[in-house]
Amino acid sequence: MNTMADRIKAARLKAGLSQGELSEQTHLTQQMISKLENGRSQSTSAIFAIAKALDVSAYWLGLDTDENFHQGSNAAFFDDRSISEAWLLLSDLQRYEICKQIFQLSKPKPKNTAG
Repeated sequence: MNTMADRIKAARLKAGLSQGELSEQTHLTQQMISKLENGRSQSTSAIFAIAKALDVSAYWLGLDTDENFHQGSNAAFFDDRSISEAWLLLSDLQRYEICKQIFQLSKPKPKNTAG
């Protein structure tokens, strides 16, 4: 499943929903669901509603490629659920190292004072 369209369709089928049923749950039109599944739309504004309805991670649905991710196009898909799912897959050492980085990044920056 290389595209968002593939992932949306696969998750919908796994959930046993028709496009119409998914459209009712997400308050999107059936036509929009069809466009997303056919790759004719890349609307990311619908991803969170679709992910919630299909009980999948919005990050997973919207993830395109590592290249796009590093360019920041998928930064909005880091929701609490996807982060907590990833956290549970880490070792204690990895969690410790990440916590150290978080605390380092969250330290206030010293103000540049002119003498």
